[in-house]
Amino acid sequence: MPQAWDTTTAARLRPDSPELEFVTHRWQLGDPVAFTASTLNEISFGLHKASVAGSAAADMQLRWLRAQIGAGLIDILVFDDRAADIAGALRARIPTPSPAAQRSKRRSKAEDRVAWVMDLQISATVFVHGYDLLSADAHHPVIAKQLSVLAPAAPPLLISSEATTGIEPV
Repeated sequence: MPQAWDTTTAARLRPDSPELEFVTHRWQLGDPVAFTASTLNEISFGLHKASVAGSAAADMQLRWLRAQIGAGLIDILVFDDRAADIAGALRARIPTPSPAAQRSKRRSKAEDRVAWVMDLQISATVFVHGYDLLSADAHHPVIAKQLSVLAPAAPPLLISSEATTGIEPV
């Protein structure tokens, strides 16, 4: 099954990373790794924010990532009308996580809520495009269970936490 990466994994993709070796190997086999448009949005936001703060490395990383996408090493899955409808249904069914103990110390409450909506969009996009999801994010298994409730006849969203492990149904 084709594989899409969530932001937790995709953000580790760098020129000298083991993730690049994995992505390159998949591409050579004719099975490129995909990011969702929402994943690219989150990565782009972080790199632009760092670039505005004066990080030349962040600007170079963003240009490098765009070059990999342009070369076809990474496919981008669009957040289309089907994914939007499913993400809206998920948002209506699953309350926004609120415990402050789980909130990232680097993000505000508002940014955590945006990240939650992006997680819903990522899961819905991967689901409608028929991909498995590679993610270390604890929210995705919860979301996958709700997807199975919303679409019981559809194949389940399969999630793996590492590129080297097998994909396990949620």
